[in-house]
Amino acid sequence: MTDRQRNGFILLLVMGLVVASLIVIVGIPGATKAKKTVLGLDLKGGVQLVYQGQPSAQTPVVTSDALQRAVDIMRSRVDQLGVAEPQIQTTGKDLITVGLPNVTDTARAEREVGTTAQLAFYDWEANALTPEGKIVASQLQAQDPNALTISQGAGGNNAPGEPGSGSTGLYQAVQLAAKQQPWSSSANSRTGPQYWMFGAPGSAACAAAARAQGTAPVAGQRCLLSGPDDNLTDLHSGLPAGVSPAEGQLLTVPRGWTVLQAIPASFSHSLPVGSASAQFFVLKDNIALRGNDITNPQQSTDPNSGQPNVTFAFSSKGKSAFQNVTAEIARRGSLVSGLGQSYNQHFAVALDNQLITVPYIDYKQYPDGINGDNGADISGSFTITSAQDLANELRLGALPINLKLICSGTPGTTSCHSPRVR
Repeated sequence: MTDRQRNGFILLLVMGLVVASLIVIVGIPGATKAKKTVLGLDLKGGVQLVYQGQPSAQTPVVTSDALQRAVDIMRSRVDQLGVAEPQIQTTGKDLITVGLPNVTDTARAEREVGTTAQLAFYDWEANALTPEGKIVASQLQAQDPNALTISQGAGGNNAPGEPGSGSTGLYQAVQLAAKQQPWSSSANSRTGPQYWMFGAPGSAACAAAARAQGTAPVAGQRCLLSGPDDNLTDLHSGLPAGVSPAEGQLLTVPRGWTVLQAIPASFSHSLPVGSASAQFFVLKDNIALRGNDITNPQQSTDPNSGQPNVTFAFSSKGKSAFQNVTAEIARRGSLVSGLGQSYNQHFAVALDNQLITVPYIDYKQYPDGINGDNGADISGSFTITSAQDLANELRLGALPINLKLICSGTPGTTSCHSPRVR
């Protein structure tokens, strides 16, 4: 074979490989097309989320191990959402980026993937505050009307823990909490203060916040400009574009106190913290049981109402703690009742900063508290999906660190140069 023949043969071979490659890429006309594989964020309509890892009561310092543990839990949560080919990875020293292809419900994705999922049980009356800053339990025998409303509800459909049963707007709740003296305990949910910033009614700052959130300012009402945050740097970075810290009112909630949003009418459509319609309660941050005291959470159905709920069992430690706190609640119910009045007392269940349910303990039926051997359930205004989501979050465990969502959007449009306004 001459050199010219050899070169011609090689050229033909190369051309043949190119043609074969084009057939594989483009496909043979009339042949069945292979199903398109969606990889990562190579998709219109996907969701991209970026979180900043922040310290928690359980993890005071954000380490690479804590970030990776958070990534593992987030990936398990994404699996429960049925998302194929997600991209979840750490970036830099404290960021986690999440890419979710084929996801259209951005709100649910944000709620499921990034929520800390710290479950807390509180003795309701022993920790809830009246608007005057008094512990509810201390005012019941004196028949204080505000204490009775928070304890027993406002009648009708307004049960304890729900909007209208002694709740207040956000600014009033944070202002009340900010007036309390700090106290430290292992039962606290935070290891330090919490910062909030509000704008004055009718101010340019509130107008800017409303534009950023796609809402309208509420006449005569202070607006949330930023927060809650655990440090002033994050609080200031969360301000709407063009708004300076000097334009807002800073309120600091000391350690040992917490502001909890009232039970929502629907867990699938709960109000944003900054909503003008959202309602809140202030509690002493004295947690009786935590999420790691329960086991085997499952979505189930309430046999009485037929509505979706979440059932769970207790760990050995959880059984003892549940028996003790319900016994204390029952004894107080017996003590404050009398003269034909029965004031059953309650415990509250909260997920992060959101009340879920405030059930009562019948002191006549359970004078020594409730034995935790049979577990318990969380009932409320759940759909099957929201009950499944809660059960999944509890089953997979709380994130070891707090996550702050700093930006979200669709691939190619997400910008993290300016903080996300909450």
